[in-house]
Amino acid sequence: MIYFFSSQIPELKTFKVRQRQQIIAIALTHLSPMHKIVLSVCKLAFLAPLFLGLAYFEGWMLLPWLLLAGLSYPLITTPVENMFAQPHLRKAIQEFKQGE
Repeated sequence: MIYFFSSQIPELKTFKVRQRQQIIAIALTHLSPMHKIVLSVCKLAFLAPLFLGLAYFEGWMLLPWLLLAGLSYPLITTPVENMFAQPHLRKAIQEFKQGE
């Protein structure tokens, strides 16, 4: 299942926002090199059209589109990262609790 926010992930509901972000970061470190490459390619595939579209604007007309791109970046990449982190969440939660 795809979760757009970390608060939607059942395993992370009991944690605060900052803690959820740390746990997901830990889970992403457990990805195999091949999965890290696939994650990067997926993010690039979603972001490339957005940033290629910016090439058509010049001057001050570019500013609102840059703002839109900057705001939409986490909205696009977070669900993909959450999807890749899910298989490693239990291990990441254990590591997070040991580090506290």
